[in-house]
Amino acid sequence: MSHEKYRRLIATAQGFRPVPPAVAHPCDESSLSGAVDAAKLGLINPILVGPRLKISQVAEQLKLDISDYEQAEASHSAAKAVA
Repeated sequence: MSHEKYRRLIATAQGFRPVPPAVAHPCDESSLSGAVDAAKLGLINPILVGPRLKISQVAEQLKLDISDYEQAEASHSAAKAVA
């Protein structure tokens, strides 16, 4: 299976300024690593919304550096992210 269409999409998106989406409750591998991967590609500048301690623990487990990303403390992540 070819992923050429996704490579073209990413290349096109990299031509634009990264957007700053709120990433609600990135407290598992897929949500946090997905946000970090997209940031590394220059697609987004994520705002990590959720319990800082839990996000930091997941980042440490996955050996992800999240120090460059804005974080917003929230126990109710989805509501805070929307705000």
